[in-house]
Amino acid sequence: MTSPVVGNSLTPRAARLAAELETWGRRTITLAELWTLYARADPASATRPTRRADLAAAVTALAAAGVVTASKTLDRTVAPPLPARLTLPPPTTSVSAAALARSVPWRPELAWAATARLTVGQVSLLQTVNTWLRDRGRDTDVIPVRERSLELFGYEKTVDTLRGTTLFAAGRLTLTLLRTFRAHPPLPVRRVGDGPILLVVENADTFDTLRKALNTTTHAVGHIAWGAGAAFEASVLSVGELPDVHDIAYFGDLDADGLRIPASAALTVASEHLPAVRPAHGLYRLLIEHGIPQPGQPPIDEQRATDLAGWLDDTAARPAQALLTGGSRIPQEAVSAKLLTSVTGDWLADLS
Repeated sequence: MTSPVVGNSLTPRAARLAAELETWGRRTITLAELWTLYARADPASATRPTRRADLAAAVTALAAAGVVTASKTLDRTVAPPLPARLTLPPPTTSVSAAALARSVPWRPELAWAATARLTVGQVSLLQTVNTWLRDRGRDTDVIPVRERSLELFGYEKTVDTLRGTTLFAAGRLTLTLLRTFRAHPPLPVRRVGDGPILLVVENADTFDTLRKALNTTTHAVGHIAWGAGAAFEASVLSVGELPDVHDIAYFGDLDADGLRIPASAALTVASEHLPAVRPAHGLYRLLIEHGIPQPGQPPIDEQRATDLAGWLDDTAARPAQALLTGGSRIPQEAVSAKLLTSVTGDWLADLS
């Protein structure tokens, strides 16, 4: 079994567990809860016969580093014994993190770590990056973020978690420094014509309905895509791979998420110099005219509702705002195949 402390640092396993513990919402952790955290910190341990001994060694190291205090009550049902409960120090206590950070010979890229306000778990994770920067030599490969995360920390989602912390910022950790990138998911697309418009539809059933409807009408839509809900916030970057798309029209539910998703995607494409994401005006007008509001949603305050509805044009924004503040929604499925066969082609006005 590897010693949990190497020189002045924790082993990667103990460091990952420290990071999990430091994000725990309470100061006390039962043994059952500790096993859950350990499974996230070291998923490869699930089939390892030394799993309990490895956890015991990590807990001992973390207690020595001041990250936790172990209870004197032990679970002795299986050897080695494990504490029945761990206690985290108060949030204002920095324990030995500062001393640990000062003792590390940091690479120039991580020199800021010596004086930053960090936790023991953060210092240990940064030491892993420090070693990787030192040892990678002439390796210039740039690989997807979850592959890099698995390589560095033994868990594919660690970098995703770190990106939401103070460790990631200009002058600190960046994807560029880690020689990685966020691979955007593919956008499911079907060609329906030769026009310059990409019509993105939030939900699968309405995607199918509109795809069939477009096959029987004249329009300027070249492609129709299934946005897959919130996935579109990332998959919108795949638009750059589609030929001859100069206009992105979006149609989704009239609810908080249905309006937040395209607004967020619009900001993403703007930063990447892709075609703008705008509402499919005719389809939203059809939805408002024929859809039946469904109550039961959490009411949204007026300012937030105004911000969300502001992505729509004035005609649709007012009723959308009223829906949000009144705790109601209209699902886009109200624009059904039956409805499309019974109305005029006005819904195609901005798609032609």
